[in-house]
Amino acid sequence: MEDTLYDAIVIGSGATGGVAAKQLTEAGLKVVVLEAGRMFKGGSEYGTQAGNMAKAVWRHFVTKNQRTQELHGGYWEVNPDLFTDDLKNPYTTAPGRPYRWIRGRQVGGRSLTWGGVTLRFSDYEFKAASHDGYGEDWPIGLADLEPYYAMLERFFHTHGSRENIPTLPDGEFEDPSPLTPGERVFKEKVEARWPERRVIPARGIKAGRNPARGDRYSRLSSPGTTLAAANATGNLTLRADAVVSKIVVDEQTGRASGVEFIDANTRALHLVRGKLVFCCASTIETIRILWRSTSVAHPDGLGASSGVLGRYVMDHIVSTIYFYMPEVPDDRRERFELLGSDSIIVPRWMNLEGRPTEPYLRGFGLWGGIQRLPFPSLLLKKKGMAFGFLCAMGEALPHADNRVTLDSEKKDAWGLPVPHIACSWVENDLLLAGAAQAETEAMIKEAGGVICSLTDLVRTPLVGEVMKGMQREWMPTTPGLFVHEVGGARMGSSPKSSVTNPNCQLWDAPNVFVTDGACWVSSGWQNPTLTEMAITARACAIAVDALRRDNL
Repeated sequence: MEDTLYDAIVIGSGATGGVAAKQLTEAGLKVVVLEAGRMFKGGSEYGTQAGNMAKAVWRHFVTKNQRTQELHGGYWEVNPDLFTDDLKNPYTTAPGRPYRWIRGRQVGGRSLTWGGVTLRFSDYEFKAASHDGYGEDWPIGLADLEPYYAMLERFFHTHGSRENIPTLPDGEFEDPSPLTPGERVFKEKVEARWPERRVIPARGIKAGRNPARGDRYSRLSSPGTTLAAANATGNLTLRADAVVSKIVVDEQTGRASGVEFIDANTRALHLVRGKLVFCCASTIETIRILWRSTSVAHPDGLGASSGVLGRYVMDHIVSTIYFYMPEVPDDRRERFELLGSDSIIVPRWMNLEGRPTEPYLRGFGLWGGIQRLPFPSLLLKKKGMAFGFLCAMGEALPHADNRVTLDSEKKDAWGLPVPHIACSWVENDLLLAGAAQAETEAMIKEAGGVICSLTDLVRTPLVGEVMKGMQREWMPTTPGLFVHEVGGARMGSSPKSSVTNPNCQLWDAPNVFVTDGACWVSSGWQNPTLTEMAITARACAIAVDALRRDNL
């Protein structure tokens, strides 16, 4: 056991863990961040495009140790070392209910493979249950997160356009990136036919997954942004290779007193003590840690007293549609990047006023780009055409039988029980996905596009073989594959029906905060990362105030 008593322990170093570290250290707290993966030093560790592709192909055909990870499109764009080894980090699924758990274990977590799209939630999402009668409202709303959204948008220099769209609140934006010629045609044609369907520049961080020239880290990553800010305070201690086994609870006070972890290299067991614990390990990993955190007071796991721990796990149900626009010249002299800030969004437009008018509840939005696909020209079958894609992102409903528990028989490389994930789409999800695909195809055709498969775009048999396997998983996506998993330790107003209170504090132990996607009540249609970070920043402000007033 370490002698140091930290003011706060943060589990996880990705998007939310980085924000927690930044906010808590800047408030003057002494903070230790525990990361299960290795230290990522940036720079050359990002690898080169050719080297990374060769490594990915080798693993696909020879080592076969990332069969789940390689189903995600980002795996083929970055260093595959930034995705986990599936053999060392297994999980189990329910029969007939496949789930693709995409992960990254290193300092920075999945922020190193994040796309950087930053969208706000609206009260159409936070208060959806009041609108259509399904499920529970969030106990917080847009007004609660607005100052934290704004702070993060300024910190990350978010780009976007102010559009006054009810389902996509405006924020603190720098100038939007221009649309490509193909996107301008798409916008003109779609909005002329359907004025309620707005085609706008995406909102996000103007940076790629690899660092800009001269930088050590990408500005999308926590090591290059939030963790760097935390480190600058002098109040941060970062422990890599620290595989958290459980949160330790003081039996007399009922509060967490520390976190137990295994050294990933030596397998030695350690205990670090702290006044606060922030769970930012990512949705499924946080649930797994809470289940493992048993004690005399909490024999079934920390946060399990309500009976809903692990339940209501969600992901976005997504269809990705590829197309080309024969009438739009693809001038290769002008290069358009595909970034969080350099793409297009079509915000949700359905089921907004009154009772739902569609045969499904909630809705979907679109994200994508035209003339931005980063294929080398030598791979393409067709030349001189504007290629595009659109992801129709649908809100999956919270369902009690979609859950994460522990598999007591199967262990990971460190001897810890692995998650058992039972998650599948319900009827409403499939109805929504079908409508999303049909409406997306109608918009593409209205704009003069020709729909094609991913394999139609490439001439190389090797690439085509990999793409065939991926495409089967993406129409619509297998749960988990879009890496927007949320829920399982939801917040609420009653300890009988939720795991945390509206401030993200566990009802079972109020000095433990769950602020990653696990605390979510519903999934919305928007990319979740900005909202996860805003929830974390808000919880940090509440925790600092409570700690100073000794009110935990």
